[in-house]
Amino acid sequence: MPEKTQDRYVKGTFLTALAMIINHRKDLDWVKSTTLTPKDLELIRDRILASSWYEIELFERMGYATFKMVGKDRPEAAYEFGENIMWQNLVKIYRNSLVRNDPTDALNRFAFLYQGIFFNTGAAEFKPETTAGNFRITDPFGIPTPESFIPMLKSLLKKIVSENQAKNIRVTCPEEASFFSQKIYSATYQISWEK
Repeated sequence: MPEKTQDRYVKGTFLTALAMIINHRKDLDWVKSTTLTPKDLELIRDRILASSWYEIELFERMGYATFKMVGKDRPEAAYEFGENIMWQNLVKIYRNSLVRNDPTDALNRFAFLYQGIFFNTGAAEFKPETTAGNFRITDPFGIPTPESFIPMLKSLLKKIVSENQAKNIRVTCPEEASFFSQKIYSATYQISWEK
């Protein structure tokens, strides 16, 4: 088991979309109804920068808060967030890596971005086949906010493949059925498509 003292960080790229939602929904009492603190809201309202690193606990609190308050604890809301808001946020900065007209190349590049560019802990890898493959994420401390992150990533991976000229895309994740009942340390997304 890894040491509990390791500092875990996430790039602001993953927080900016959540911050936009929180800042837009001024009608919600984020502190009273979630684990977000007044200090968190001050930071979120001041400005989350895509190029800065933030403690992963802030990401988890933001992810849980938006999933609960806006998404109403529904995986469908996380799917929509991944393929729309998160995709738009990532493609603004990483278009050259994510839009390659080749799903395999784009997924390999996304795996590279995931480990070290987006998160300082955990790993991602894509093991390709001809028009399919397995995209696997791992984190020795546990996948952050798995109830929203796992379905969000599922739809984001589908969007990446779709934006790279693929059709009839199918993405499944066996761990998706168990994230409410246990801590998740890895998730494997089985992806297939047609050209």
